[in-house]
Amino acid sequence: MYDGDMDKGIRTPLEHVEEALVAADMAWWELEFPSGALRFSKNKTDMLGYEQKDFVHYTHFTTLIHRNDYDASMKAMTDHYQGNASIYEVTYRIKAHDGRYVTFHDKGRIVEKTEQGFVVAGIVQKISK
Repeated sequence: MYDGDMDKGIRTPLEHVEEALVAADMAWWELEFPSGALRFSKNKTDMLGYEQKDFVHYTHFTTLIHRNDYDASMKAMTDHYQGNASIYEVTYRIKAHDGRYVTFHDKGRIVEKTEQGFVVAGIVQKISK
């Protein structure tokens, strides 16, 4: 049974999905390539203690990846972009606002091809508390 705030009114299915992702320590993301423009659910930055508004380009996240995990993370994405892997999938540590490292498992794929490039969409899950 739901114990949350019932006064929020009728909610959309997308709002239900967002709440389910939060409950599972997950977030969705979408990256446009080659521009690097990024869209993602607020929970992605909430899990790290940052403000969502501070992350508009994918490099705002990649610069926080632990140096020992960075190359493998970039290789996984490049392998997918180049058609060498059917999906992008990687586990890495990323620096939270408080300085500790949080482990994420990230999985996505190209969902749209455009005249300029392509769009990759995925899900990230926090796998450490």
